[in-house]
This record gives sequence, C-alpha cells and structure tokens, in this order.
Amino acid sequence: MATVSDTLSFARTQAQTDSVGLTDARGLIFANEAMADFRRRLQVAGLDASQTQESYRDGTVDTGTYLFPTDMFWLKTISLNYSDTDLSNYKVATQVDASNLPANRSVEWLRDNASPVSPYFDSRGDQFEIFPTPTSAHNVTQLIRIFYFLTPTDYAAASGTVAYPESLDYRTIGWRIAASYLYSLNKFDEGALFEQKYDDRVKQIIASLGRGTQQPLQATAIQEDGWSY
Repeated sequence: MATVSDTLSFARTQAQTDSVGLTDARGLIFANEAMADFRRRLQVAGLDASQTQESYRDGTVDTGTYLFPTDMFWLKTISLNYSDTDLSNYKVATQVDASNLPANRSVEWLRDNASPVSPYFDSRGDQFEIFPTPTSAHNVTQLIRIFYFLTPTDYAAASGTVAYPESLDYRTIGWRIAASYLYSLNKFDEGALFEQKYDDRVKQIIASLGRGTQQPLQATAIQEDGWSY
C-alpha cells in the first residue's frame, strides 16, 4: 500500500525538486488539498467511490429544521420514517427548494400538509428542513436516516497510508501536489501543465470507475420466428 511519502516522491521527481524544496510539511498541506479535490470530483461525477456513512437521528415534535452531521462532506440522500422504527418503512425524501416548491405551494403549507408517505426536504448549508414538520401524532424516534460521504481524514504524516480511492493510483494526487508546489513558487505556467496532467488522470479514473462490469461481446445467431401482420 502506497504512503504519502511515495506520493511526495513522485511529485518531487516531476517538479525536479527534493525534500528541501518540497518539504514534508508543505507536501502534507498540498496532499490534503489534493485529496479533498479528488474526492469532490468523483462525487460531482456521480460516483460512489469514497467512504460513506449511514446516520440516524431522532426528530423533535414541532421542529422541522436539523443540523447535518459534522463529518458530512457530501449528501447522498435523506430518508424519513414518520410511522415507526421499522427499517423497511423509511421513505426517501424528495429535495425541494423553498423558492420553487411543488404545485406552487408555500413553505407553511408544506410544513403542515406534506404527506409522511412522500416527504420532502430542503438543504440549507449546514442544516436542512423536513416536510411535514413532525407532530405528536408522528414517530420521532430515529425519524431521520441520512446517507452521506464522509469528510476525508487529513494526512497527519508522510508515513500515512494512501487510502481508497486515492490508492487506485497514488500518482494522481502527486500531479496536483506538484502543481500546487509550482504555483507556490509563482511558476504558474509550469503549474498549469501539471494541473492538466492531474485533470487528465482524474478523468481517466472517472471513466474507468463509471464503466461498471466489462463483459466480452458474444455473437448471437439471427433468429426468425415469423412475421406478424
């Protein structure tokens, strides 16, 4: 398994420097930025290629707004169960925007009249609101189930292990580290070239992860069952 040190060695080689120029301390800063950017690009591309978390939380009667988990990097989905705590009864909430609600309804109408069977939620930065607002007639125990991508854990030392998905090719973020190093020296043209190498490698990884399974083509004989008139 590759370590951050391997990634830094690759970046130093490409940038034609050494550990005096691109120190471990500076390299870790660049590596953590590269890791966050890489994860974000995979998620923007719609790939579930990094660590996810399933989190439950209780609701509160007459309260519809809640904070997202503090370790959430990117939201996948919110499901709600207003009836009980049976795992099979969670309903995936449809995301809405307060400025463009279905059927031209108001937020107040949705809070009181949205169906628990077809719930909604509105994402607002570090918090979200669910519809309908829970009442005493609803279940509030583990009312909310959130699936989300975890915030990447920063590398703390050059000896740290490069985890999945960066481990698919540790050299990928090495290109970004080299670019960041050159940018820090005001070598913007050279840095842009390394940035392009990073972009190309990320696109290749996204394309390979998005293929699904690869099955060999098999010839099938033409069959004629007659013609219907």
